[in-house]
Amino acid sequence: MYEPHRSKTGRTTNLVSCIVATVFLLFLAARIAVVYFLLFKPKDPKIAVDAVQFPTFSVANGTVDFTFLQYVTVSNPNRDAFTHYGNSLQLAYSDAPVGFIFILQ
Repeated sequence: MYEPHRSKTGRTTNLVSCIVATVFLLFLAARIAVVYFLLFKPKDPKIAVDAVQFPTFSVANGTVDFTFLQYVTVSNPNRDAFTHYGNSLQLAYSDAPVGFIFILQ
């Protein structure tokens, strides 16, 4: 079969077009990131402990049993709302965990 001679300029043009498009998309993504961080300036939420209470506390036979209540305030300095999931509290004594609880919303 006869196949017409193909020039390399078609393949080169396609490669150059892909490279230019990729560079343009990377440049556009970088600009969007810069604008986002300059305009919105995302900050971490502020968490403050308002009160800590131990309504029940007892020591018997070398075992400590207590109820722990902690009241916190969470404020969001950002313009947009945020959500938080999977919160937990861990109690440690001498760097060894002694209590762990998931905090439901």
